[in-house]
Amino acid sequence: MKKMILKINKDEDFLYPCDGYILGIDNFCICFSKTFLVDDVIKIKKKYDDKKIFVSLNRVIFNSELSTYKSILKKLDKIGLDGIIVGDVSSLTYDLKTPIILDQMHLNNSSLSIKHYHDNGVCGIVLSNDITLQEINKIKDNNKDVIMFKQVFGMPHLSTSVRKLVSNYFEHFNKKTDGKVFKIKENNSTISYTIFEDYFGSHILSNNPINLIDKLNLLNVDYFIFDGFLLEDYKWVLKAFINNDINLKNKIDDAFNSNEGFIDRKTIYKVKNND
Repeated sequence: MKKMILKINKDEDFLYPCDGYILGIDNFCICFSKTFLVDDVIKIKKKYDDKKIFVSLNRVIFNSELSTYKSILKKLDKIGLDGIIVGDVSSLTYDLKTPIILDQMHLNNSSLSIKHYHDNGVCGIVLSNDITLQEINKIKDNNKDVIMFKQVFGMPHLSTSVRKLVSNYFEHFNKKTDGKVFKIKENNSTISYTIFEDYFGSHILSNNPINLIDKLNLLNVDYFIFDGFLLEDYKWVLKAFINNDINLKNKIDDAFNSNEGFIDRKTIYKVKNND
């Protein structure tokens, strides 16, 4: 049975109905408004023992961080979590017993690469937002033993850079700001994006959240990810998703300016055979 899991971005998220939570680990995750230490995770696991609990370390790791990274993973491995979501494949070398879920943002979009990772110790995959419903279901058909996760609501990630793009901009133009999240526009276009900066670097997100409420019954995945990052007043939306109330699709789109992303968009540009 498909399960709805909620990314925790604020304390009150724990009060919302869902099948489980994703907790961001302090200093080792991106695109989380709230993060946790290992000791916090232990307490949450005990308090919400009826929920699926996943932790996320969804970024690449630098060589200088590997020792700390390994130590944190080893501690998390003793808690009895339902899965550890990672963005760096170095975790596969640490002989962890907890299921490893690979989240590579835009790279998990190929049946063959996912099969390769599964053959080398990955139990689950967070699928890319850049592929269609047909492609998602084909990947699952070709990898039936792989646990599949798919974001069904929330602002999709577009790009990340370790460069401090925001602070460098304000420094270069000698501007001051108290803000943390900004909107940027394409030249000669009405299209805009959200950009923010954290300890790791700069991140750009789409201004249009994904809303796949009417595709829940069609998506052949094991877990739906509901993400309220940088959004407000989404409790009623989560409830609609849990109840599969597709009649609220237009209301959600109107409230959050959301759309279906690439879920029904055919891939136009493809590499030719043997190229």
